[in-house]
Amino acid sequence: MSAQDLVRMVNQIAVNQAYLPEDEAVDVVASHLTMFWAPAMRTDLLAAAASGDAGLNEVAMRAVQQLQPA
Repeated sequence: MSAQDLVRMVNQIAVNQAYLPEDEAVDVVASHLTMFWAPAMRTDLLAAAASGDAGLNEVAMRAVQQLQPA
């Protein structure tokens, strides 16, 4: 799966949470990525986000930042 596909998917998940307050939406998206995405998908998404302008919307970007290792 390409980085572009992963970005598109996480942006869609984020848009589907638009009814929630932003902070809660971020937590829901991060939780979804942790529970349902394969580790390789999360790793590729983190790499895409780190490379610069991946095209993530604000909620998706904040959710991805939560996945960063401590």
